[in-house]
Amino acid sequence: MAIAVSLGCLPLMFLPWLPSDICWFILASIAIIFAVKLKRYFTVVAVFGLSFLWSTAAAKHYLSSIEPYIDQTLEVTAKVESINTQISSQFQTKLINPHYVKFSIISIADQPLSSPISVAIYWEQPNLIKAGQIWQLTIKTKAVHSYLNEGGFDNQRFAIANKSILKAKVSKSVLLTDKPDLRQIIVDKCLFYIDLFSYRDILLALGFGDRSQMEIHHRITMMQTGVAHLMAISGMHILLVFSISYILTKWFVFFLPQRFNYFFLPIIIGWLVSLSYTWLTGFNPPALRAILALSMWIYLRYKNNQISAWQKINRIIALLLIVDPLMILSESFWLSCYAVISLIFLFDWLPLPKTIKSKKRWYLFRLLHLQFGLTLLLLPIQLYVFHGFSAVSLVSNLIAIPIICLITFPSILLALLFSLIDCFYIALWLWFIAQTSLEWLFYCLDYLNLMWLNISMDFYFLSLFGWLTLIVIRTAVWRRFSFTLLIIFVIALSPFYKQSEYLWRMDMLDVGHGLAIVIHNGESAVLYDTGAKWVNSSAAEQVIIPYLLWHNLQVEGIIISHSHNDHIGGLSYLQQRYPNAWLMSSSSNLQNNYDCLANRHYYWKNLQFKVLWPTKLVNNPDNADSCVIQITDGRFSVLLTGDLERKQEYDLVLQHKQALSSTILQTPHHGSNTSSSYPFLTYVNPVNTLTSTSRYNPWHLPANKITDRYKELDINYYVTAKEGQISLFFYPTSWQQKTMRYDLYPRWYHDWFGSLPFYE
Repeated sequence: MAIAVSLGCLPLMFLPWLPSDICWFILASIAIIFAVKLKRYFTVVAVFGLSFLWSTAAAKHYLSSIEPYIDQTLEVTAKVESINTQISSQFQTKLINPHYVKFSIISIADQPLSSPISVAIYWEQPNLIKAGQIWQLTIKTKAVHSYLNEGGFDNQRFAIANKSILKAKVSKSVLLTDKPDLRQIIVDKCLFYIDLFSYRDILLALGFGDRSQMEIHHRITMMQTGVAHLMAISGMHILLVFSISYILTKWFVFFLPQRFNYFFLPIIIGWLVSLSYTWLTGFNPPALRAILALSMWIYLRYKNNQISAWQKINRIIALLLIVDPLMILSESFWLSCYAVISLIFLFDWLPLPKTIKSKKRWYLFRLLHLQFGLTLLLLPIQLYVFHGFSAVSLVSNLIAIPIICLITFPSILLALLFSLIDCFYIALWLWFIAQTSLEWLFYCLDYLNLMWLNISMDFYFLSLFGWLTLIVIRTAVWRRFSFTLLIIFVIALSPFYKQSEYLWRMDMLDVGHGLAIVIHNGESAVLYDTGAKWVNSSAAEQVIIPYLLWHNLQVEGIIISHSHNDHIGGLSYLQQRYPNAWLMSSSSNLQNNYDCLANRHYYWKNLQFKVLWPTKLVNNPDNADSCVIQITDGRFSVLLTGDLERKQEYDLVLQHKQALSSTILQTPHHGSNTSSSYPFLTYVNPVNTLTSTSRYNPWHLPANKITDRYKELDINYYVTAKEGQISLFFYPTSWQQKTMRYDLYPRWYHDWFGSLPFYE
């Protein structure tokens, strides 16, 4: 039944839409009849059905409870939930950096809510904000929005899983209650010490579960060496807290009279301390899952149930999903459950001999067995989440796990305790030990961070070989089915010989306000524009590179339409990653391999690139100097226009007339009123037009006047802000268009986000 509960929630992962109310009630009636009238295995079927209904009902209830408050201006009373780790008590005059703060809305327009609503508010007010304060705010709300591309992080699923859909900006704020809660008081005491150290971001992450201050360099280093799991509060950390508390309590009880030596006392104390630490981390989802799992384990231990580890993990997963079915959408949930299942599988199917288990001198061998086994077994989930793996994760974890578990984390826990009771020198010494241990660790990690391997999803099946190897060794099937195993191995290698069904493909990536288009044949690619660059990142890093790695594409050329940041921002980063890629632009300041000048023709693979505009190179090309290219295979064609304006459209019409005719048009200038003129659209006469822009953009692009014009001319109109990535597949005699939201990766939450209003 526990397995049936888990499987009943699983459809939330891949349902394209949630069942309607009528369908839901019909399924509920059938499930209840199965549960009441029938017995034995039909009961399990009924449990599966009820679990499915419970999970879909929870999803619909959450969406319906949030939807009325999206794109609204609200007068609210809200309580601060996020601890402030930006400013320590001795530097309260320091300038506050704008950042998102988690609030719980208590009332709207002075009307109390039955249950608080969580909202992330962008705080750029000069006021010092701390957890526990109550504010009266005037806010403008919107739903979280993110890029939606193959290979990219799905922030929409993340928002649903963590119930953090609602975001807002403040236009007016009044502090009602300036009383920080206990968590903030504890943080303030510790910040006095933590701000003295260079690894404050990791000290905050391990001490309070706050990863908002994590430096990008540290984050990347930990991910690429395979030790990121050690820096996020999870089951391992909760278990460490429980173990330390349990051992210390047992030592203490040893000195008490016999009548106080109660068997479960160390377990109860350990559980209470673990619960307190979970509270200190703000009950973040991984820590909350860990404390629930620990509570379930203690209960089973108390009941003296003689059940296997598999039965325990089944019950724990089922309990977690009953408490919160949306948890199944969380990647951290899958990582946690998968890691535990891998551990159980490893010690069940590849156990160590008893002599090695019991002797201390075999400790290193036991650690190697554990780490090597986990490295193999965790490959599938690691490739699915991170699209690659670290070739040095075995070595880096052998170094990092002892340092974090034996030195860093215990030092932080003790430092927290002594910071609270104001033992200055002891607390400072313990924080210093934690800092020094992190310096040693990152010295080793920086040295090892050389072999991060990005893997195309075509080779995902190869990641299962760790599991298959253990099964084959344990069952000895290789003795009788060696030929079958050889066939399986050949099938796993088939992506090396895969041929694309299409002749060529074009993808307009969802990069927000900007433009990035990939033209490829399944092996190599040419980019048209590279998206924007921001303060700490760029569309190239977050969207383009993950897409290229997902499809195992090598960039052979880059075309830049003009010099505005939203089109050229990622160029320098991409040129570092692909130094041999040729460059084409209309800029005389760039080191072009090919100049983008009208009436020139270039060939790439089986495609012809016809340059239609501009007529001369300039230092810093503006919208009017956009590199306009018509890509054709002889039958179908795509017209790429950059940010072309109306005057240049007229010039193109005068020069080329019917030669402008194209199957697909990239909408000029993101659909602004200064482009997409009637004569231009009449001569191009596209079947579809594709527009790259962001939801909630301040320019309100694409303009309503332009979208109405396309509808009037019977031209199909698609926008990345609604559709996500838009993909075109060209075959010898036909072509096909698919969108990420509705075709490539249709999910009920994508459909819901796509149906929201386009503008604020």
